[in-house]
Amino acid sequence: MKAKILLRLSAACLLFFAAGHSIGHFSRHNVTDPKAREILKLMAENKFDMFGKMRSYDENYTGMSLNLIFTLLALAAILWLISGITEKQPQFARNLLVPIALCVFGFSITSYLFFFTMPAVTCLLASMLIALSIYKLREINTI
Repeated sequence: MKAKILLRLSAACLLFFAAGHSIGHFSRHNVTDPKAREILKLMAENKFDMFGKMRSYDENYTGMSLNLIFTLLALAAILWLISGITEKQPQFARNLLVPIALCVFGFSITSYLFFFTMPAVTCLLASMLIALSIYKLREINTI
């Protein structure tokens, strides 16, 4: 399989993760467990000074969650764009892919340790596809 296809599959994995995370983000307050509702209420009501601004833990988690959605969307777009240059500029594509692969692999570890299996597997698959495309790009000889 060509590096271009591998990268587009990896981009699709990240889009899947972004979609799932978005659903989770926008429905995270829809809980029925009384203890969970109480904790969410406390997280929203209690404010603390964060570098001169009064913020709650809920605002902090909201911002970080949105940042992850934007990051996943950007990485998917970047992978798609890189997939378009793999045959003409394989060395440049490889150089761009290494830090992206490390980032996505890091997401798989933190997802496994702190969240749940689906994002961990999705990111692991995406990082493996990127790594395989990096390997495939080594085979391309430029003129």
